[in-house]
Amino acid sequence: MALVLAALSLAVFTRPGRRAIRRPARWLDSRVEGFCEPNARVYARFVAPVLRQLYERVADDVAEESAELAGHSAARNGKDGDRPGLAILDVGCGPGDLATMLAERLPDARIVGLDLSPGMVELAKRLETVDGRIRFEVGDAAGLPFDAASFDIVVSTLSLHHWPNPGAGFSEIGRVLRPGGVALVYDLRLLTLEAGDLPPMARRAGLGASQLRLERLSGGLLSRAFVRFRVNRQVEAPAPEISPLRGQPAMLESRPL
Repeated sequence: MALVLAALSLAVFTRPGRRAIRRPARWLDSRVEGFCEPNARVYARFVAPVLRQLYERVADDVAEESAELAGHSAARNGKDGDRPGLAILDVGCGPGDLATMLAERLPDARIVGLDLSPGMVELAKRLETVDGRIRFEVGDAAGLPFDAASFDIVVSTLSLHHWPNPGAGFSEIGRVLRPGGVALVYDLRLLTLEAGDLPPMARRAGLGASQLRLERLSGGLLSRAFVRFRVNRQVEAPAPEISPLRGQPAMLESRPL
């Protein structure tokens, strides 16, 4: 048993080991996905509960980011106290478990779950609220059906390695984020993008090199099996005021009396 655990550790937590088993792991994942996709209830009953610890971690991370965003917004606007709830998008929401955890931690937030599978969305809709604070719809990460600058936070868990075009997905995430917003995209370390993939990925997505980053998760062995990609939408600097040329009168704004 000890030898088996040692072999698994070498395979998952060392670079040569991950390279050796990355292709068979992706093949196996595609087979599992093929089994789960037609029957979303199977996934919801047997797979989603196994991922609950990860979802709890992600919900805590999003709540922490929400507090930071609120503080930054108050500092920029010179205001404190009441502010509208954040808008959060969950890409690849599955049966909606993460969305409910987010709603528990952020009771003022507006949460939209998006999934490519109509079966998953059908299951998730049982968790929708009458006031629309939590809702779910079918959609693709490569073509998010939302206006630009619609969300303060975008989150995704274990969906990225299924995106046929990750660059398009990250581009869309950057588009729907509001200035100062952040995206946290979690995925299996064994199946997802590597650090060397990010610079060309950022260029294809129209993001700056500092706007798309790979982050290691702190914690125990379970955390080391996952990585997080962070996308930051920079706050647009205000246009500088243009002083009138020397010797010319300043233009005065016309106001009705």
